[in-house]
Amino acid sequence: MMRWWLFVVGMVVTLPAHAQLTAPVKNGDLSITVTGTRIPKTKVEMSNWRMAETPHVVVFSENDEKDLRRTAHNLEKLHFLLSALTGRVDAPDETIKLAVTMIGDVATFEQLRLTDLRWQYGPFPKAFAKTVYYDPREEGSVLATTGAGVNVVLQPSDGRPTNRNCFRDDGGYPMDQFVVFSFTGGSTVPGRDPSLDPTTADIAPQLTKNEIAFCQTADSRLYAGFAQNYLMTYSPAAYPRWFLQGFGEIFATMVASDDHVEYGQLPPGFFKVMEHYGDYPVTDILSGRYLSGEGRAWTPYHAWRLVHLLYFSDTLKPRLRTYLDAVANGAYPESAASALGSPAELQRAVNAYRGRAVQAERMTFPVARTPAPTVRRLTRAEAGLIRGRLELGARIDVPAEEGRDRSTALARRAAWLARLRGNASRFPDLIENQLLLAEAECRSGNPPDCLAAADRVIAQAPTDTRALVWKGTALAALAGRAPAVERQPQLERARGFIAKANRADPEGILPLIAYYNSFAVAGTEASDLAVGGLYKVVQSSPAAPGPRLKLGQELIGRAFKDEARSTLLPVAYGPFATPEQPTAAALLPQTVPRGN
Repeated sequence: MMRWWLFVVGMVVTLPAHAQLTAPVKNGDLSITVTGTRIPKTKVEMSNWRMAETPHVVVFSENDEKDLRRTAHNLEKLHFLLSALTGRVDAPDETIKLAVTMIGDVATFEQLRLTDLRWQYGPFPKAFAKTVYYDPREEGSVLATTGAGVNVVLQPSDGRPTNRNCFRDDGGYPMDQFVVFSFTGGSTVPGRDPSLDPTTADIAPQLTKNEIAFCQTADSRLYAGFAQNYLMTYSPAAYPRWFLQGFGEIFATMVASDDHVEYGQLPPGFFKVMEHYGDYPVTDILSGRYLSGEGRAWTPYHAWRLVHLLYFSDTLKPRLRTYLDAVANGAYPESAASALGSPAELQRAVNAYRGRAVQAERMTFPVARTPAPTVRRLTRAEAGLIRGRLELGARIDVPAEEGRDRSTALARRAAWLARLRGNASRFPDLIENQLLLAEAECRSGNPPDCLAAADRVIAQAPTDTRALVWKGTALAALAGRAPAVERQPQLERARGFIAKANRADPEGILPLIAYYNSFAVAGTEASDLAVGGLYKVVQSSPAAPGPRLKLGQELIGRAFKDEARSTLLPVAYGPFATPEQPTAAALLPQTVPRGN
């Protein structure tokens, strides 16, 4: 079977990729170039946004360049650390780079209303505000966090509430940075060390006994999300959510230097969080009851404590592997949990995992193994794409069931499309705006408008691969609506544009997706070549559930049942509720070989 797949994929993908702002970038490539054409002599206006790129991550930020370089470099170090721990150093890597965006403060982040459709945060108490967004997209995963940290207020004061944002200039983690105060006067920014701000350094807070709060830095959310994405990308499996959350939290406190990193430290405020919320029943964790949000509060620190205990224990780590293998193969929760031993003994071990030195580790490495990022400033047109591309995942898909949620989602999508159309109309010569609009229209089911936007780009840049992809996609959708006698000629014309994009960028993922989808919209069986391209998409974006579901269906139809099962399991029993999950679960019985 693998020989057949490699033959098919080899026909589609043969050359290295070129990095683009608006297209997927393969890991290992390092070539910050933006394809696009503007009218000659047009003044290019620059923005405050910058883009940093390393061999394994692309980061967009409005923060100062020094901070952006530090963030991107630390993520590259975290990638190397995780690769060393999982035995993947120097392993071939065909996956697409994670695209990270740092967005202002907490209020700015929340105003974007980035709805999590294929990843869920928590469920955590309200104090642990959501300041991270993750979307495992078929064209490459996206992660967004705030540029500022958030104050976790366990007990509010009776006075003026604490500022929601907090700042740590060095990104470091004091072992306990709790603040107990309320403010009755002065202008100090609550929750911020006055010594870090020369405008408020001479003003001291008036302490009371009411408020208990601590700073959860932006770095911690970024590192935790990055670690989760790493596991789902390089070791995709049906992980329980508590394990994925706890795994991320182990690396949330990473401290990086030029030639080493430390990880596994006790999170700031750990003891106060445990004191405030109490212990969590292990049986409710293993059964999945914590996902209901009922009963005792479940926090990132509860996840950290359980996974940290299992991960760093010589006795328990082998049991954890056995447990995860059972879950990954679709075992029932009760059956899988037996691998961890007696629930009562595990509960006692978890409860005791406090009040003593907690194991942490340091890894030293040659400086050359984690190259510093390259950085460039973005034009205003390029910066304008950042918000729109982030919103793609949150605006395109809407709930299928009629109701308030669907109505709200449709209204937000309509407003988003109206904004994109307005930008494209005001700046018709900026192909970035037209490309984003073309993608949004095609993915929203508006092929005529998609075609018009794609043609506006092609008029300026005839060989732009993205424009060719969206033109082919729009024409394929229109062919699916055409009378039967006209459908095939129109489909062939549509696939001609997609094939042209593929020839121009053989390593590109978007043409492969479009080519496979052209069969789906026509209601015809996909060719072997199209399925081979779909296989390449799954290899490039392993965390994305959509391509996995489609490939699983194709494998079942071709009687590759074992391969179909391994492809579908991370979707059917994965850690997050996704639109693809019910269908994947329903297909699994068809993957059991006859006689089993």
